[in-house]
Amino acid sequence: MLKFFLALRYLKKRKIVFLSIAAVALSTALLVTVSSLFTAFIGAIETSASEYLGDIVLEPPNRFTQYDVLIEKLLQAKEIDSATPVLSASGLIHLGAGNVKAVSIWGIEPVSRSRVTNLKDNLLRQKRLPSVPQFKYDEANNIPIYIGIAILSEPDPKTDQYDFSLAESSIGKKAVITTGTTESSSNELVSLARSRSAQAVISDIVFTSVYDIDKKFVFMPIDALAGLLFPSDSQNKAADIIHIKCKAGFTPDQTVSIVRKIWTEFASQQLEWPAYSVADTEIVTAIEKQAQYAAELRKQMGVLLLIFGIISAGVIILVFCIFYMIVKAKQKDLAIIKAIGGSATDITSVFLLFGLFIGLIGAAAGVGIGFVVTHYVNAIEQAIGQMLGLKLWSSSVYMFTKIPSQFDWSWAIWFFIAAVVASVLGAFLPSLIAAKTSPVKILRYE
Repeated sequence: MLKFFLALRYLKKRKIVFLSIAAVALSTALLVTVSSLFTAFIGAIETSASEYLGDIVLEPPNRFTQYDVLIEKLLQAKEIDSATPVLSASGLIHLGAGNVKAVSIWGIEPVSRSRVTNLKDNLLRQKRLPSVPQFKYDEANNIPIYIGIAILSEPDPKTDQYDFSLAESSIGKKAVITTGTTESSSNELVSLARSRSAQAVISDIVFTSVYDIDKKFVFMPIDALAGLLFPSDSQNKAADIIHIKCKAGFTPDQTVSIVRKIWTEFASQQLEWPAYSVADTEIVTAIEKQAQYAAELRKQMGVLLLIFGIISAGVIILVFCIFYMIVKAKQKDLAIIKAIGGSATDITSVFLLFGLFIGLIGAAAGVGIGFVVTHYVNAIEQAIGQMLGLKLWSSSVYMFTKIPSQFDWSWAIWFFIAAVVASVLGAFLPSLIAAKTSPVKILRYE
């Protein structure tokens, strides 16, 4: 108990100790904040993939027909909740004089897609309606489309916010969609590129908070896109991607093998595809689709944490220096403790407890600072932008309109432990020096 009170006494009386506590706190806060923001960003990428693509993505090497038959077979599996087709193409959208943009066009079925993804929540107008999303719009001979909000206008450069009222005012406006495909000539063994255009009307605005999606994608009825691409073969339902959602209680990793089995039977028997085309089909989870990008981000996080960890290792040196100064300044106290019967172990324990207290206080403060910074990182970023005119985060660069700010408690616990251990290590050598203090030599001259 005496050792405990002595350690507390030194903690209160030596103001220089607060420098050690501050160093531990700042180092811990830096590491905790960096790890949390990186982890949140990676998590946001994986979550957005699942929300946008469903749980599993089936993507054959070639476009295929009779997707409705495949989906019917998929829905018979107990592991699968729903599935939706996608027919994709590249093209242009003409929104007015001189306003032509390159886009990716997806033909979709909004009802089935709403079961697989959060399509309805991403539509500015129809998310407020009780019914499922539809492509309906009162315009004869015009194809209704959903258009990404960033195609219409860029976010404000200072706030990174879109003008939603302006975007919604575009609903009902006309547009022209141009896309194309290749067709084989009947007289020649060549493929000819054919471009096709169609009048369209904006039925709704898509806002996913993912800049790349909001900037590049236009959605239209899958049958309408098939009619543009294959006007002579419109009786067959064509798709090139199937997005699948698993039932509750079944994970995507468990369900992938089931999907592959169903696809293999369908492609071999129904489509009569050769074995190599069937095997070349990509069937992966939505998270695996982002795995390469997420892995690169984790590497960058590891490098940053390593660099900051090396810098933070200076805490050990700082604690050592401060404790060494305390040992030199408290030679008389240490000699008296030894003279009244205190052992070398008692002296060592006092300084190790001293280091432990510094580590616990500093690490706890650091985790608290890291939590506050992570939780309010968007408000902090906006405040810096207003005060300094410096935009630290841009959705056009970092994908999301807001900084992902999920606090990572697992990393925080590890860094808390590391900070405490570092503080104890910094106190270890000075504690050995203190333990070797000779009371006779010191008290002889006092």
